[in-house]
Amino acid sequence: MKVLLINTVNLEANGISTFIINTANQLVKNNINVTILAPNKVDDKLVDDLKRKGVHVKEILERNSNPIKYFKCLKRYLSLKKFDIVHVNGNSTTMAIELFAAKLAGIKKRIAHSHNTTTQHPIINRTLRPLFELSVNGRLACNRAAGKWLFKKNKFTVIPNGIDLFKYKFNEKTRKDYRKKIHIKDNEILLGHVGEFNYQKNQIFLIELLKKLPSTYKLVLIGQGEKIHDIKNRVKILNIKDRVIFTGVINNVPDYLNAMDIFVLPSHFEGQPFVLVEAAAAGLNCIISNSISKEVNVSNNVTFCTLNVKKWIRELRENKWTIQNRKSRSETAINELSKCGYNIQDNTNKLIKYYDQHEF
Repeated sequence: MKVLLINTVNLEANGISTFIINTANQLVKNNINVTILAPNKVDDKLVDDLKRKGVHVKEILERNSNPIKYFKCLKRYLSLKKFDIVHVNGNSTTMAIELFAAKLAGIKKRIAHSHNTTTQHPIINRTLRPLFELSVNGRLACNRAAGKWLFKKNKFTVIPNGIDLFKYKFNEKTRKDYRKKIHIKDNEILLGHVGEFNYQKNQIFLIELLKKLPSTYKLVLIGQGEKIHDIKNRVKILNIKDRVIFTGVINNVPDYLNAMDIFVLPSHFEGQPFVLVEAAAAGLNCIISNSISKEVNVSNNVTFCTLNVKKWIRELRENKWTIQNRKSRSETAINELSKCGYNIQDNTNKLIKYYDQHEF
């Protein structure tokens, strides 16, 4: 079986890319020929890592700047390679570009996979709806909310965003080591956030929140993105540089999750964030925006809160935010998450069965 996993956003540190990379690495273990198609110049280290694991990488640039050229190059590539399945990952009907190219190239199985519950391009989304419906014949979603958003009344299959759960299991020694490394004292409360610096993730809210909290509260921000300079400037203006840690893109997120006390996610919108599954597996309690689907609260470690600084302060000051029983919380969460379908191995098996269907 030859599968092409298409990313409609840059293949870098973001949720959709995490799904694609994790899935590709699992599929090749099951003797499936996998290629990832990215619309950007991918970091050489990532390409080398994927190739070592048996995953092919193809770059076709200019999806956003010159979509007609992108479409022609994509159609030509698909016609040459003869994939059995094209599996497109995104959050809107702009996936019609890839799906229609696959249809014209004669590819029988054309899957759209919804990873979010809104789009920042609503007019384009409405315009491309007819072409999208004409071209798609397989529908997947990270949860019910993301599926209903994109597929409306059409049937779809939910495959949760799975991870290697035990990789995130809480470790007390790692917690102590990393808190020491980033200079967090025992009496200080470390808030943590992982995500691309952009409008969706809304890190600016966390900066305004931190300013209003006592000085014993610190914040670690993991990631990179277009808004990072704005965030750093705001931190400087508010004179809280000594309370905010910027790590950039890192490959040891589990270590930092161990060091955190509370995970915070004030997003304007989300599908099924990987980081919430990871935080839950690490035994962390989480405060997140109430604009995110209630489906994400699988292990009952999540508090939903409107994007109001005073309300978040009130939640943070409640006594339930404690390190006590962190190990048992992590173990319980991993067990619950596995039962609910967030184990990457189980998800891969479900996806392969979906691929094997004679007709979608």
